[in-house]
Amino acid sequence: MRICFVVDKFPTLSETFVLDQIAGCLEREMEVSVVCNEMAFGKDSNVDDARWRTLPGPVVSWWGGLSRYRSLLRKWSGRFWDKLSTFIDVANAHKLRNVDVIVAHFGHNGLRVARIMKRRRISAPLVTIFHGTDVGRPMHDNALGYYRPVFEQGALQLPVNAFFRQALIDAGAEPAQVAVHHMGIRPGEIEYRWRSWQGRTLSFISVCRLTEKKGTEYALRALAGLPHRDWIYSVIGGGELLEQLKRTAIDLGIADRVTFLGPRPHDEVKQRLRDAHVFLLPSVAGRDGDLEGIPVALMEAMAGGLIAVSTYHSGIPELIEDRKTGFLVPERDVAALAGKLAWIAENPGLCEPIALAARRKVEADFNADILNERFAQIVARLGETGSVT
Repeated sequence: MRICFVVDKFPTLSETFVLDQIAGCLEREMEVSVVCNEMAFGKDSNVDDARWRTLPGPVVSWWGGLSRYRSLLRKWSGRFWDKLSTFIDVANAHKLRNVDVIVAHFGHNGLRVARIMKRRRISAPLVTIFHGTDVGRPMHDNALGYYRPVFEQGALQLPVNAFFRQALIDAGAEPAQVAVHHMGIRPGEIEYRWRSWQGRTLSFISVCRLTEKKGTEYALRALAGLPHRDWIYSVIGGGELLEQLKRTAIDLGIADRVTFLGPRPHDEVKQRLRDAHVFLLPSVAGRDGDLEGIPVALMEAMAGGLIAVSTYHSGIPELIEDRKTGFLVPERDVAALAGKLAWIAENPGLCEPIALAARRKVEADFNADILNERFAQIVARLGETGSVT
């Protein structure tokens, strides 16, 4: 079985779900190749694994030597970008031939492949995996119909949550061709360890890019109103809001208990997670429509024994059930978030069974080994019959 993955950058730490899915296919002796906009070998030691350099199939840049000019062409071509980029995509369509199934991660890559298929340059079944921004922003602009070529040419759409599935169906996708396929983690690689904060400093942590949709501002504001005063908060990650969030912590009078660590090596992140008690990710819909799928960071925290606190946002309620596997509050509701954090601070004993239930939830429904087996069965059926039934 020959599978070609179409991605933006390969390999990259920000898309470990892609790497894990590829690893799952390799473990099942499938022949994997990759077509990408940018090859990133050697740029991140956390994903600099020999497996990605020695795939059974080739790893190639979609545009070849023109890739370095992609951002400039997009800027210069303006409203003609769609036509120009599609012309170059079609000229390089041979890189997507001689495979049994094409798997495009993110809607825009599925759209690129679908436009080539419409011109009858390739014929392998197309599976498009929708993750978050690729659904949220078009929804915000009432433009999900933009994906109609994907719906018409593609064999299967795999949104990562039920919220996105309904959005795609509402935009014209055939319900029988849209199925939820969660991203997951390998819980067997994460040690579960409950850590009570009874009589100790309560340690909160966030690991995320500091963008609007991660809601870090609301975490800071809720912590500022926390009656329980013996706490610290570590924020790992960089992003455009870093300096603004530092100023917010100062303005709230909590800068002495909040540490912005910036991006950190993966081993250090894992250790800091092991030392923390509560994982904060109060996600919100960005003003531009940017949405979460179901954040992998929440799964990892729950697998490790942390109490996860998030929001009723996108697919997150498919992972967290309030007061059963974690805690949820409405988006941007600082008072509700502060109330949940105060309850957690005062009830470490009652939180322990919640942490254990969270681990079991991840093992049952977000286990990458199980999900990769399911995914392999899907693509195998497609490659053999052209149908998922």
